[in-house]
Amino acid sequence: MPDSSPVAHRHARQVQKNMQQGTIVSFTTVRHPPAGFPVQPRVIALITLDDASMILAPITSGAPMIGARVFPRMQLSRINENHLRLYDIAFEVLTPKSVPLDVSFPGYLLALTGPSGVGKTTISRQLVSMFATHTENVPILTTRKPKKGDDGEYKYISKKEFEIMRARGEIVAAVDLPSRSEERSYGYLATDIEAIWHKGMLPVVITEMHLLESLAMHYGRRSILSFGLLPPGRSKRAMLSALLHRLRTRGRETEEAMQDRLQNAERDLAFFKEREDLFDHLITNDNLDSVMALFQQKVPSLQEA
Repeated sequence: MPDSSPVAHRHARQVQKNMQQGTIVSFTTVRHPPAGFPVQPRVIALITLDDASMILAPITSGAPMIGARVFPRMQLSRINENHLRLYDIAFEVLTPKSVPLDVSFPGYLLALTGPSGVGKTTISRQLVSMFATHTENVPILTTRKPKKGDDGEYKYISKKEFEIMRARGEIVAAVDLPSRSEERSYGYLATDIEAIWHKGMLPVVITEMHLLESLAMHYGRRSILSFGLLPPGRSKRAMLSALLHRLRTRGRETEEAMQDRLQNAERDLAFFKEREDLFDHLITNDNLDSVMALFQQKVPSLQEA
């Protein structure tokens, strides 16, 4: 695209116009994408937007069917030969579902959202350790390979298995995070979440922005007590610097992978302002003891514990 203000302005207006919910008119599966795109099959749908205009766009999750409602999100499409990250509008199938009626306590999810390195895993482990009779971590489904430092929080499956489970609707929230080093997918199984509810316990989930949006769409926003975790720092630059330091300290990834995560982190920090409606509390993770005291104060089912 030419680098000119009018062209950029028109493009931004078109993107904004297409960020509407809509209804699937028809769909097909592209099994042999063009060069430069992910090699796995993609579902492409013709969608009537709410303003009656039409758009062709990929469906990223949910079971597509004619007449199904969908909602938009920006998705990383590919990384070109110059390592530029190119984004497209994609759509997810709306599959609203209420919390099971026979679950009386606590009947909601505790969601921890934030960029890589902010301390989501550390906090979730500490919560489950301190409040073992009240909370339980929901295992994260992933297609990535095991890494040093993993501590039982993941279920490792192949990309093919992941896509089959997603197509069946067994995965209630999913995200694909391609990078220069590997393409990885993450998600949560409905059966894992609801099994914890049926024990009368509080499921704790680690999310990023797309997972949080999907969980809110599936179970309903009121079924999620949502905490956004921020790194210490008074400016965005200081926060990103703190994240990079933490990523390097834990020593689990290559420099290239850390730079990819840092770019994603910048987008995650912006998400806190763009989707304030998805967060009940924003907490700066600069001291673990103070953070845990805040959780006990703000999570009703932990106050008695």
